[in-house]
Amino acid sequence: MTEEQDSLMVSGKARWLLEGGLDELDEGERALLLALANLEADTGRTVTQEERQALDRIAARSEQDADDISQAIKHMVEAKAKKERRLDWSGLKRRIQRKK
Repeated sequence: MTEEQDSLMVSGKARWLLEGGLDELDEGERALLLALANLEADTGRTVTQEERQALDRIAARSEQDADDISQAIKHMVEAKAKKERRLDWSGLKRRIQRKK
């Protein structure tokens, strides 16, 4: 991976956030961005100084706990699939035949 591919944000995104972009995001969007950025950083993505400043500013303004969102995302990704359920489609087949 190149350095740009390995960085957390696309070029210019952290600067946009620091220069007023945060005001364009609602609370939910800021919390989700922070949670996803934290997960990406945890997996080894490079976080530049400018990106860290933007993330710190998001965290300071956030009313929601990004760690809770991060944990929920991790749980959804890592949770084992539930036991396969078999559905009984015989009733559907009869309904289709009645409509004909």
